[in-house]
Amino acid sequence: MVFLAGFILIFLALRTLVSLVNLLPGLHLPSKKPVDFPGISILIPARNEETNLGKLLVNLQQQDYPDLEIWVCDDHSSDNTEEILNWFAGEDERIQWFLGERLPSDWLGKNFACHQLAQKASGEYLIFLDADVELSNDAISKAMAFFQEKKLSLLSVFPEQRLETCSEWMTVPLMNWILQSLLPLILVQKTRLPSMAAANGQFMMFGAENYRTDLWHSKVRNQNVEDIRLARMMKSEGYHIAVLLGNHDLYCRMYRNLSEAILGFSRNIHEYFGGHRWIMIGYWLLICTGPVVVWFIFGWIFLAIFAGLVIINRLAVAQSSRQDAILSVLLHPLQMIAFTVIVFFNLYRKMKKETFWKGRKIQF
Repeated sequence: MVFLAGFILIFLALRTLVSLVNLLPGLHLPSKKPVDFPGISILIPARNEETNLGKLLVNLQQQDYPDLEIWVCDDHSSDNTEEILNWFAGEDERIQWFLGERLPSDWLGKNFACHQLAQKASGEYLIFLDADVELSNDAISKAMAFFQEKKLSLLSVFPEQRLETCSEWMTVPLMNWILQSLLPLILVQKTRLPSMAAANGQFMMFGAENYRTDLWHSKVRNQNVEDIRLARMMKSEGYHIAVLLGNHDLYCRMYRNLSEAILGFSRNIHEYFGGHRWIMIGYWLLICTGPVVVWFIFGWIFLAIFAGLVIINRLAVAQSSRQDAILSVLLHPLQMIAFTVIVFFNLYRKMKKETFWKGRKIQF
């Protein structure tokens, strides 16, 4: 037990160090202009996105980047997505859309929509956006400048999350907290190790020539968490990728209530641990039982050290993620309860071997 308590403290100290490393400059889109302005295709898979799609299309119309085409794949929506697309396409010739083909049995919906979108695109660069993303007026220009400067094959950005309800605060920050406590994001750029890879499907930018050669979404056609798998695959094949954090350039409100958040995050939380559920369970045990074990073995002084490291960790992640630091600390206990629910719901879905997302059955 002494060894276990010591390991818990050392592991927390290392995670805190990683979160501090992620405060280093260079992990947000720089305020630079591109060397030139090659054509970019903005590609948006949309299934029942009437709440979000109009706002994103307005954002894209306001971009300062001069050479954009915008393609939307209506993935057989049952809401007013088609009416919204017809109106925008009639107002702006840069915006085009199509109804996606029938979903093949060996594909997942979003992956197939992205694959079809890439086939429509004519730009030299491709940017895949989720419909719930919002952008600053110069976000695309900044992304192109960074992509050119670093000579990338893939750039992915984790948007700054909009959190408006208690249930969102209980769940959404967990993903930043896990990622930014376990992965020094600078190493995504600096190393070739596939284990040092991450991506967020809400914003993924590719060179079109590279994408058309490898048809990346077809290689992850049946993967529930295509973004992380794709990033690891590209790294393993020697491509240069980078992951950045949103800094008033990209925003997203992912989920609007507790059930949505638990359902959404439980689909893919194991992928934050290399796709291994046994690592996910081990991490959960260390995190959630850690304070009790440290107090029982070492007493109150070491429990205070444990608490201090947790506070530093949460403050660092909140700062780099542009989240409210005080709330991040105060809500940590509630977030650990939500984390527990998400982990066990993930395991339950694995036992059931299937789940539903946006009205479609997904093998799990």
